[in-house]
Amino acid sequence: MLRHDLVYLHPEAAWDSPCAAAGSPLWQAAERWIAGGRPLVVARQPDDQVLLLGLALPLAFNRQRLSILVAPSAVARCRPALTVADCLPHLPADQAAPLRELAGRAEACSAMLGVYGSLAWEALSGEAYRHAGSDIDLICDVATPAQFDTMLAALQRAAEGLSCQLDGEIRFPDGRAVAWREIVAKLKTPAAPVLVKGAREVGLQPLENLVATLLPEPCHV
Repeated sequence: MLRHDLVYLHPEAAWDSPCAAAGSPLWQAAERWIAGGRPLVVARQPDDQVLLLGLALPLAFNRQRLSILVAPSAVARCRPALTVADCLPHLPADQAAPLRELAGRAEACSAMLGVYGSLAWEALSGEAYRHAGSDIDLICDVATPAQFDTMLAALQRAAEGLSCQLDGEIRFPDGRAVAWREIVAKLKTPAAPVLVKGAREVGLQPLENLVATLLPEPCHV
């Protein structure tokens, strides 16, 4: 289970939230979301005893973000983040085209590309989350140096063609992730620190340490 994965709870599962009082409008909104069989998002985990999940409510609730706490046994199933294809119908044509091309480049190099943030919540719910200034957030899993190089170039190309901000992270084979824009900014100084987000921790590490975790390219005879 990785950050940004989607988690579906058993219908009868107990849950709690430190962000909303029981019976409050926010609590009721979360209750309706979960009762409707909609997923929550995996966040950074505090420990092994409880699972920390996230929920962002629609524009009607000012996109209020809630932390949801459940026991691991409450999870019915888990799946990766939505694909770009899942989200394209929710975008105007001028934003869909660069993302479609980006998804094609990811598929061609066997990198995994997922969508999170307001676009994903909108696609999951059918409710309004995005506004004129909304960005698009992507999680890109790379395993090899070739995928790393290809996807950094593809993300930059997509960002240049979009009318909105393209944000998100590159995730390395060990599960640690860094904002792709920060990686681009530090490519010429690989010993410089970048902000690394792991399953449990956040901290500064040299970019070269993460690049070193990329797997050797397969040998084709």
